[in-house]
Amino acid sequence: MNRIKKMAVLALSLGMLTACSGSGSGSATAAPADDAEKKTSVVIAIDADLNTMDYQYATDGNSFIMHTLCIAGLTELDADGVVQPDMAESWDVSDDGLEYTFHLRDGIAWSDGTPVTADDFVFAWRRLVDPALASEYNFLLDTAMHVENAADVITGAQPLEALGVAAPDEKTFTVKLSSPCGFFLGLCAFPSTFPLNQAFFEAQGDKYAQSIENQLYNGPFVMSDRKDGSIYTFTKNPNYWNADSIDMESISFQLIQDTQSAMMSYENGTLDVVKLVSEQVEAYADQDGYTSNLQGFLWYISPNYTHDFLNNADLREAIMFAIDRDTICNLVLKDGSIAARGIIPRAFAIGPDGKDYCDTTDAFVGYDPERAAAAWARAQEALGDELTVSLLFEDSEASKAVAENLKSMIEAACPGLTISLDQKPKKTRLELMRNLDPSFELGLTRWGPDYADPQTYMDLFKSDVAGYNGSFKNDDYNEIMNRAENGADAADPEARWQDMKDAEKLLIADLYAMIPVYQNGGAMMINPAIDGIEFHAGAVDNYRHIHNK
Repeated sequence: MNRIKKMAVLALSLGMLTACSGSGSGSATAAPADDAEKKTSVVIAIDADLNTMDYQYATDGNSFIMHTLCIAGLTELDADGVVQPDMAESWDVSDDGLEYTFHLRDGIAWSDGTPVTADDFVFAWRRLVDPALASEYNFLLDTAMHVENAADVITGAQPLEALGVAAPDEKTFTVKLSSPCGFFLGLCAFPSTFPLNQAFFEAQGDKYAQSIENQLYNGPFVMSDRKDGSIYTFTKNPNYWNADSIDMESISFQLIQDTQSAMMSYENGTLDVVKLVSEQVEAYADQDGYTSNLQGFLWYISPNYTHDFLNNADLREAIMFAIDRDTICNLVLKDGSIAARGIIPRAFAIGPDGKDYCDTTDAFVGYDPERAAAAWARAQEALGDELTVSLLFEDSEASKAVAENLKSMIEAACPGLTISLDQKPKKTRLELMRNLDPSFELGLTRWGPDYADPQTYMDLFKSDVAGYNGSFKNDDYNEIMNRAENGADAADPEARWQDMKDAEKLLIADLYAMIPVYQNGGAMMINPAIDGIEFHAGAVDNYRHIHNK
């Protein structure tokens, strides 16, 4: 097959598919600092704990951010979302877009001195789709990237060795696809696809990724201190191929869930980056160091359909229209968050017509207490006059405030419907929802996009894919998504885009299958002495390149 080198062209084209600079992405800016104020370390406040350092198993944003500091993939995204080389110095793509050949750099190594080889990528990608791991992100290789035989491997119908990846030699990693994927190279910068040394992994057994000693690193930093529930420190890795581009000697993430305490620490100089909530935004919006980026995270209420009463569409409709999202965003959060209008966020995905996806679709949700009351009255005929439903949420201040307001709004619009609040640490919430635990009835959760295309959200509810572990199932929805992803419309950008719109309407406006609440704002204070935090609406925020102004 005739091959042509397309690295530069594809990097630029992928930049068009990833989130644009501005409200959703780009590098945070700040005022310059004097030479005397040059920093060598940065401390960032987080309001939810690290879930896991196992990047083939992780699902949450904070974990992914930490993974990208200390592990390097084939590619990375720059501040504008354009694909750049990382472990791979170049790549070739076949004319039909079905085969990628990556050429790894010379001299790249793990933190124990072992060379990073193509076999490390083969092992990692096979592990991602291994039924024994049952990773929630195994879909990346199947429905997103279309890696050959991924679906059959996930279900166990074919062995791991059937996955369309290979290592012809130590420096060459090849991937075969069943159909082209326009954002394939961008996903090679996502932590789930990062390499893993098989010998080291197998030697660790169940201890893998449980401590800094049970993990290898090949990225710009190594994890040098880990105190679960407290602080995580990453120290510059002098053996990283591009170490000269790394300005900070260390970057730490400190868990502080009390926002007032976090701001006190910021003001006394012990924290450099802090998220703002509620009244804090008004208090600090005019100060040097304030920044706000509308993020791609979509917060929504997820029903557990293993409970029969949640299969009542009237009940879900009642909850959907009982929520005053503008009040939650403008009077409760006050951090730049905006009311959700469906499952796809604003300033996130650009269609073949060059327009924001949300500018070409209807708003599927809104606040309509009369409609909520009418739907609840219909639900009562089947469920009884009174019903108590549990709402699971995590233990951040923002989630607690939102959950309390959801309870008040729903109960006010639907007399007889009681919302019981169930607060848990984020890690516990994720486990309960992942396992469809009976205690989970409704869950306040969020999804951050892995790439700048509606499919990254729509695939959450596609139940006919290998490894799906959700409780929502609908054949009509699956049919539309199959047509868009690998069927008649997959190669037709306009038809595929319309399929996404039709699927979203069915999911939200017709079935009330999940209940969108708000799109996350990103109000924060950043030490004016630093710059270089790269915010991506359609990918993982990047803290690798923090530098002095």
